[in-house]
Amino acid sequence: MYKKHTLNEAAVDAVSADIQEYLNKLHTEKRSVQRIRLTVEEILLNLLEHCGDGMTISVGIGKRFGRHLFRLRYEAAPFDPTKSSENPVTDDIMRTLGLFPAWNCRGQTNTVSLVLVERPKRNALFYIFLALIAAVLLGVIGNVIPQDVRQGVTDWVLSPAADGFLGLLNTFAGLMIFLTICSGVTSMGDSASFGRIGKSVMLRMIGFSFVFSAASASLSTLFFHLDFSASAQQVGSPLGEISKMFFDILPKNLVDPFKTGNTFHIIVIAMFIGCGLLALGERGSRICNLIHESSALLQQTVSSVCALIPVFVFCVLLRQIWSGQIGILVSAFRPILLIFGAVILLSVLFWLFSSLRLRCPPLLLIKKVMPTFLTAFTTASSVSALPLGMETCEKKLGISSSMVSFVYPLGSVIFMPSSATYFTVIICSLAELYQVPVSLSWMIMAVFICTLIAIAMPPIPGADILCYTLLFSALGIPADALVPATAIGITIDYLNTGTNVTLMMFQIACDAKRLNCLDRETLLRE
Repeated sequence: MYKKHTLNEAAVDAVSADIQEYLNKLHTEKRSVQRIRLTVEEILLNLLEHCGDGMTISVGIGKRFGRHLFRLRYEAAPFDPTKSSENPVTDDIMRTLGLFPAWNCRGQTNTVSLVLVERPKRNALFYIFLALIAAVLLGVIGNVIPQDVRQGVTDWVLSPAADGFLGLLNTFAGLMIFLTICSGVTSMGDSASFGRIGKSVMLRMIGFSFVFSAASASLSTLFFHLDFSASAQQVGSPLGEISKMFFDILPKNLVDPFKTGNTFHIIVIAMFIGCGLLALGERGSRICNLIHESSALLQQTVSSVCALIPVFVFCVLLRQIWSGQIGILVSAFRPILLIFGAVILLSVLFWLFSSLRLRCPPLLLIKKVMPTFLTAFTTASSVSALPLGMETCEKKLGISSSMVSFVYPLGSVIFMPSSATYFTVIICSLAELYQVPVSLSWMIMAVFICTLIAIAMPPIPGADILCYTLLFSALGIPADALVPATAIGITIDYLNTGTNVTLMMFQIACDAKRLNCLDRETLLRE
């Protein structure tokens, strides 16, 4: 049911009150009620400022297809009231994370939609875990099935299904990473939105992810027996090896990297095109918008494909059990201890470093961020922890609200030191497990790609599987390694998300101190 209003300040107050009353009836958390009400108010005020008093609007608040929605419709020339002129890039990030309303226009009919309360969903890892259990149980039962029957199921069902999924995933993987990186470069370099301060904050966030990846690669060489025979067979100095690697990353044309799935070349092409669009300035705005929309479209498409990941895991694991290769999966759990150790060690060092920089007692600092860490850790979702994290930064760490509203959503996308550590250790462990020859250039390439893949990983369920296919292709690891990598990911994902969110708050606080945006009285308050 839609209710008509004449657009003015009184109508803004009335609609906001209706939203709050509806959410209160659903027993929605007070923090979420306030955030949604402010979002709706801002949309209506933007529309009022643009169109003036007197326009008729239709407002619908209710349940549709199991979801509680807010819908706003009005007849006018196309105008998107959900975007802010102050922080358009932040708005795009919030929309990508699912925390912003959607706008569309058909003819003269403008529609704004906002999901008020999401339907409860099982975490994607839950279904992958079920697939693992089902494959193990069926694998055990398979001992009583005749060998020729098992071989027939493997040849006619399991292998074609697994290969078909990998082919479907590879179809989108390269283009997905290309659009994500290109879209990120064009947004990050927008001087009108970021300026010198914003660029400095982003470079520091990305730099710390590289440091974590390089440190975890060094730890991996101590704990894994990597095959450096490739390095020993190479003639020339290590400097010459690095120089050759540098020139090898330069693509020869625009087509082959996408045909062969060369991750390095795809990343380089995306960066060059992104920088070229920045140089065009306003003339490249239409192409930038097309890239952003294409990235969103492909994320939605890949999200649908990734819904089949549990089926893929079931098929590959059952095939390995029936072929007697279960030992590979069991031995793959050894890197879990190193990943836990590396993430915890580097996180503690970063925590103590931040405490020293902020001149804040370590225990007080960790006490302030602990609720946000627990939220991210128990849900394995940085989006779920975002409202609480922003409130913690502002009210407990003393960071200015303007900096929090701009930098925190940005950091949720690009600050991924724990993810970079996670990918790097997994890649090194799989290189040992599958006896992949490595060299100095291979290690440098692994650090570089793991960091960029962690930053460019799209915020969709199963995105880590998508990233594995690119990493394996670039570093010579067989596709069958997806199963042990997925098994490790199930165990690590919760810690990975929690530490990323916590370390990001430390980093934002340090940047706020450097930029004089930190209230020390609030920071040191018990």
